[in-house]
Amino acid sequence: MAITTQQREGFTMPELEYLAQCEDVTIVPLYRMDRLELVRGPVGPFRPPQKAQAPLWLAVALKRANRCRIVAPKWLSYSHLRELCKQEEQPESMFARLPVHYLETAHILLGAAEDDIADSQDIRRLLQDLREVRQSKTREGLRMLNPMQLQMDNLSAAEINEIRPLFTHAFDMLHRLDSLAASEESQHQSQFADQSYP
Repeated sequence: MAITTQQREGFTMPELEYLAQCEDVTIVPLYRMDRLELVRGPVGPFRPPQKAQAPLWLAVALKRANRCRIVAPKWLSYSHLRELCKQEEQPESMFARLPVHYLETAHILLGAAEDDIADSQDIRRLLQDLREVRQSKTREGLRMLNPMQLQMDNLSAAEINEIRPLFTHAFDMLHRLDSLAASEESQHQSQFADQSYP
């Protein structure tokens, strides 16, 4: 199957946010609701004040209708993000493990349920700091690019999407240079073999 130019260039942020909306979040319903039959399977029933799991898109819709509060994920707390920033800033540290759609989920939650998230302004700042530190580490990792692989564990979908255009171009160039070097080496060896035996 051929890869289209759009696929090589990556997704837009709204497309990534669309994909992130399928992730489950915790809500506290404010009204009783029966079980909902969705394409992905049943959700609910919702009984206040019991916490329940719901896809992000449903949680946002219920929040906008004043039918629930959204509980911020543990990774979206000020203390947790501060620790992640410290961990990421350590020299030679690996990428911290975060949900694959952490940037998109945070953007959606901070936009739709800011009043449900404690220290939301500080969290926005920490998310920006975290993103900048991780971008710097990504650029450093790209400097170690080789024609066989690039391994950077725990990158998010948005972070992979940011490096995809550069990486695909650089990887193509490395393959071309590698094949050119192999071609020149085989020509050199055949010339040497011709000269050795009269």
